Amino acid sequence: MSDRGRAYPGQTIVVQYDVKRCIHAAECAKGLPAVFDPNRQPWIDPDAASPDDIAAIVMRCPTGALHFERTDGGAAEPVPDRNRTTLSADGPLYLRGQIEIARMDGTVLLHDTRVALCRCGASQNKPFCDGNHAMAGFTDPGQLGTNQLKPVDPMAAGALRVTLAPNGPLLVDGPFELCAATGAECYAGSSGALCRCGASQNKPFCDGSHKAIGFVAE
Repeated sequence: MSDRGRAYPGQTIVVQYDVKRCIHAAECAKGLPAVFDPNRQPWIDPDAASPDDIAAIVMRCPTGALHFERTDGGAAEPVPDRNRTTLSADGPLYLRGQIEIARMDGTVLLHDTRVALCRCGASQNKPFCDGNHAMAGFTDPGQLGTNQLKPVDPMAAGALRVTLAPNGPLLVDGPFELCAATGAECYAGSSGALCRCGASQNKPFCDGSHKAIGFVAE
C-alpha cells in the first residue's frame, strides 16, 4: 500500500485519508454519511456500506485526499484515459489523469489520479490547495485566458508531469485538456506554464507577475 495518509481498514476495503490534502469538499460525507461522518471517531467506517459504493464515493473526492484499496479482489481505482485540468471559480486547479508532481531536479513528489493544486498563492501546503483561497479573498471566475499551450494531438496518451518552478509557475508537460470552470471551453495542449501566485492577468497562464509580487514557493 502506498503512503497516502492514515488507513482505515474494513473487512473488504481499506480507505486511505490524507488530511493535508483535504479541503472539505464534502463529497464523501454527502455521498455516504454512514461511512464518512466528521462528527464521529473514527470518522470513517469502511464496513458501513458495500465496497463498490465506497469506492465510487472515494472516486468523487476532487483532491485525492481519499483513496481506497480493495481486499476482496474488487477492481482497483481506474486511471483515466485522458488527462484533464479544470479551473474552479475562486479556487484551485483540479487535475485528473496520470499525474506526476515533481521538483525542478526531477524528484517526483507524487503520482496520483486526482490532485488539487493551489493557484491563489496562499496555501500553506504548496503546491497543493489547502482551502486558504477563501481566507485570502482570491477571486477568479475560472475562465480561460489567451491560450499559451503548445498544441498536441487530442488523441495523444501519456502522463502529465507538473514541475514546480521555484518561486514561479507550474510547468506542465504532457498531453492534457485545460478546461474552464464551466466546462464549456477547453484547450488541448502538451506543455505550458500555469500561474500559481494568483497575480497573473492572463489566468490560468503565467505572465511573469510572480516576479513583480515577490512570490516565494518551493
